[in-house]
Amino acid sequence: MIRIAVLDDNSSELENIKLLFGQFAALAPRPFGVEYFSDPFALLQHVQDNGGFDLYVLDVLMPALTGLEVASRIRERGERCQIIFLTASREYGVEAFAVDAAGYLVKPVSFNDFRTVAARAFDRLPDRSGPDILVRTGGGLRKISAEEIIYVESFNHHRQLRLRDGAVDTPETLSLIWSKLKGDPRFYCPHRAYIVNIDYVIGIRSGEITMSDCTVIPVSKQLYRKFREYYLEYCFKD
Repeated sequence: MIRIAVLDDNSSELENIKLLFGQFAALAPRPFGVEYFSDPFALLQHVQDNGGFDLYVLDVLMPALTGLEVASRIRERGERCQIIFLTASREYGVEAFAVDAAGYLVKPVSFNDFRTVAARAFDRLPDRSGPDILVRTGGGLRKISAEEIIYVESFNHHRQLRLRDGAVDTPETLSLIWSKLKGDPRFYCPHRAYIVNIDYVIGIRSGEITMSDCTVIPVSKQLYRKFREYYLEYCFKD
């Protein structure tokens, strides 16, 4: 599912975008979920605490922090996301290009314009859904979407899949779980006790990886350089 954040400090404009996304839902090529923000600092804090979104719709003119400044901070994180700007004037087109925006919408936004720009942004997003996997749990079998997995941890013969909305315990070995995930380029084994989803990595430095839920995962000395190369290639392959 595509994760979308909308930022506009004007409540009526925010409501209008909410209605436009409601109309677009029936036409969208892929499912999506939207979170709405009226404060740029609240959005940036949410990204810091929970990881980034796939698509941002940002109002350009806001008093505390402009949408262009918010976009720059998001790009500094190295996120592979799409950005659409909301603006009262086309004069910001050059600045939008500077942060690799998928487009901009001039207020008041019509549905035809919205549909065109949103569809373009969706087309530019890689399909990261991947296959579902089946894992054994205490209650039987559970189907889990690969995109929901942040990381898998093995500790004292206990395995846990940490998901975006919780966690799942399984008696399966880490090697068995890895056999189900290793064909997906998002997943990497940086340590004998962990499998990580690179889409949720927000920082790396010698000896450790920081995930979007702020978990710090160790990387063996032998694998750090190889992981760093893989991470950079993955992040910038588009």
